[in-house]
Order: sequence, then C-alpha cells, then structure tokens
Amino acid sequence: MKILGISFGKKNANTDILVKEALFGCREAAPDAQIEFVNTCSMDIGRCRGCGACSQQLEKGKDNVCIFKDDFQALEDKVREADCLIVGAPVYVLQPVGQFKDFVDRFSCRHDYSAITWVLDKRRAGELPGDPDDFPMERLKKRTVSYISVGGATTDNWTSMGTASLHLFGFPPMMKVMGNYNANSMGTVGNPLLDDQLIADMHEMGKRTVEGYNDDSAEFFQPASKPAGVCPVCHQRLLTINPGTTKVECPICGIEGELSIEDGAIKVEFSEAQQNRARGTFAGLREHTVEIQSFGAICGPKIMANKEMLDQKMKERIKGFDTAIGNK
Repeated sequence: MKILGISFGKKNANTDILVKEALFGCREAAPDAQIEFVNTCSMDIGRCRGCGACSQQLEKGKDNVCIFKDDFQALEDKVREADCLIVGAPVYVLQPVGQFKDFVDRFSCRHDYSAITWVLDKRRAGELPGDPDDFPMERLKKRTVSYISVGGATTDNWTSMGTASLHLFGFPPMMKVMGNYNANSMGTVGNPLLDDQLIADMHEMGKRTVEGYNDDSAEFFQPASKPAGVCPVCHQRLLTINPGTTKVECPICGIEGELSIEDGAIKVEFSEAQQNRARGTFAGLREHTVEIQSFGAICGPKIMANKEMLDQKMKERIKGFDTAIGNK
C-alpha cells in the first residue's frame, strides 16, 4: 500500500503538522505501507490554460497528457501511485489557497472516470481512433482520501469554503472520502501540537482513511468536536436554496433534497436515489459527460451560421479592443 500526504501550506507550519499527524494515524493502521509526504509550496504548478489539448489527444487515440510542463506532473504521478491520500490546505480567504485549485483544474478533468470511459467505449465501437486497452486504467484505481482545511479564524464562516472546496480534488476519479476536517481557530490555538483533541482527531482520521480502503463498510470519520454535516454524501453543511420551493441542493454533490422545519429546527432529507447520483459517483459524472457531449450539436451550427458576423466582431471589438475602446 502507498499512502501520500499533500500539504499546500507553508513548510513546517500548521498544515504540514496536521497532515503529518494524520499520516502517523495511517501508519498505525498500515504498519507496512510506504508513506510519503509532499509540501507543494516551492513547486511550480501553473494554472490550466483551457487549451483543450488533453481532451483532443484522448479523442485522437492518444494519452490525455497536459502539454504544459512544470512541477504539476511530478505531483500528479505521486497521486496516481497512491492508494490512500491525506490532503491539507490553508484557508486565507474563505477557501483553500490558489495553488490547490490550479492543481485540481489540471488534474480533475484528465482523471474523470466517466469522461475517460466514454471515450474508451467509443474506441471499442470504432467511433474514435485508438486502442481502448492502451489507456492506463490504473490511474482510475480505487483510492480513499481525507481532507484538512486549516484556518486562523475562530469564526466558523471565515473558513466555510475550506473542506467543501477540497472535495474538488477527489470526485472526478471517484475517490472515497473518509474525512473532512475544518481545523480553524489556529489563530488562538497557536500551534496544533498544543491541542490534544485536534491531534487525536488527525490521528483517528488517518487511521480511518486506511480502514476505508481495506473495508468498504468503514464509516466516515465524524469527530465529536465538530458539527455533523447536512449532506449524507460529502458531509458538508452548505445548501443552495431554490426560492419559492422546499427543494434544496448540495452544491458539492449536486443532489437534491427536501427541506422542512421540525420543532423549530431545519431538517433536510436526501433520498437514496439522489445520493446514488452524487457528483462523485459514476452516475453523477455520467450526467455531466452526456451534457458536455451535447454541446457540439447545439453550438456548432449556431457558430457556423453566424461565422461572418462573429469574425468581424472578434476582429474589431475583441482583438482590436484598445482601438475600439478609444485607448491612445
């Protein structure tokens, strides 16, 4: 077994400490595992350019590699090798640092289980070039992951997007989430090592991450020191309200629930059918794949019918913006 801890925080600071403590828990549950820790702070991980080269290469029968070379590939390779992961990131303004999102934007689409198998099925049917068996499916192997969001604020809503955003890392390759921990209040704690309960929680979450890999019945880690989530899938407390109805959505999982008030308290019920189509399931990912695959038939004719007008406006108003806006 290979276990990887990733910290997107400052070297030897709070995020590093918490991720490493979780890895000690992993070691207890997996004495013989190969465990590695990576701090990304000094790594050069650029943003996704939206060039589409990875998707185009896959549809041409090739591998869906990112054509821009920096330190992204080194971290990507480590994630691909891992069976269990602990991912931690500091929160400075409501959500994790930008480097985390830059990595996710380049990693997630190229490890989307549904999108990749959609193309491979097209290869098998002879509708796209390439050998379907050439794609290294071990990239989409079974994995478990736990998330740690680290913030200084004691006020919970100043770190409210922390663990929620970290979920973007694992749902495309359908990683099983075993824990997400909002380690806020670091501004008053001073150092995580001074908080015995926090360290114990990290240790237990690390153990649970390994247990979830070895045993499908292992339960999600819900620390007694933290409020329980509302969504039964991602265990977040965020909801999208649809005014005028009692329907709500989990913005992370994309599933619909029914909101009610019982004895003055909010209650939300998510049906089993909705849970089975959560964003991190094959059914949920496939919904999105089908949606994306429909774009060409809609946009292609529309763009071609207006090509002359679009070319003219692009030339005059977009590419020639400075002149059109009156800049000297």
